[in-house]
Amino acid sequence: MPGEQVPDGGRWFEDFVVGERFTSAPRPVTADDLAAFTRLSGDDHPLHAGPDAMLQGPFGVAVAMGLMQSLGIHGEAVQGLLDTHWAYRAPIRVGDVLTLELTIVRARRTRGGTRGVVTRFMRLLGDDGVVRQEGTTAALVAARTEGPDPAGRAFGTVDWARAVVGTLGPGFAETLATWDGTIGLRCDDDEVHLRVYRGQVIDCSPRAPHGATFTLGADAATWLELVEAGDNPFMRMAMAGRFTATGDGYEYLRLTSALHQLVDAARGIA
Repeated sequence: MPGEQVPDGGRWFEDFVVGERFTSAPRPVTADDLAAFTRLSGDDHPLHAGPDAMLQGPFGVAVAMGLMQSLGIHGEAVQGLLDTHWAYRAPIRVGDVLTLELTIVRARRTRGGTRGVVTRFMRLLGDDGVVRQEGTTAALVAARTEGPDPAGRAFGTVDWARAVVGTLGPGFAETLATWDGTIGLRCDDDEVHLRVYRGQVIDCSPRAPHGATFTLGADAATWLELVEAGDNPFMRMAMAGRFTATGDGYEYLRLTSALHQLVDAARGIA
């Protein structure tokens, strides 16, 4: 798999590439697992006993973390876990065989420049292909250098926005020839504002003086899916609620064509 190795087999921040995917070896769930986790957690609810017992929800999180470590991509450069956002989709039972699918969905450097935050989207699947649990978890990882980093998949950042704007065709200016306002683009906690005047983007900044006319936002996994799809699925994803729009809803709907062109440019640089 791509990425230079640090001496202990793990990676530095720069070695993580947004869009990389990994799959673990299968991991059977046994009756001993259920007994041990019940003992460890103290959760002896009746749901976790009997012939149809379900493993405790946090058991899946623990297994996912262990399977992630078994991939060999996280070593001494990892300095700590920052957050975990997790959903429980289906029960885990004794006899299931679990596999972890992991995708790097975000990699952004901290302000100090010597470290970065790497966000992993993880799915824990049974041998029947059904997702048991899924979610994201972010880790703080030491960097080898202080950058700069590729901007093509740094969704929601100023560098990314400038790269997107730099590849816009003349159609964008024609579409917004009479429009004056600010378009916000958000990915998780990162948001960038594109100040537009008569079809030209005159500024890209973390915040516009008077805020955005409207802001289009989604999580990192959704942005990644958008730029990696075979065609431009923006309208389908927006209608399915995968993107949110805050601010002036009328202007958001009126600028659908311009947003489609922005997405095309984002797909191009990715």
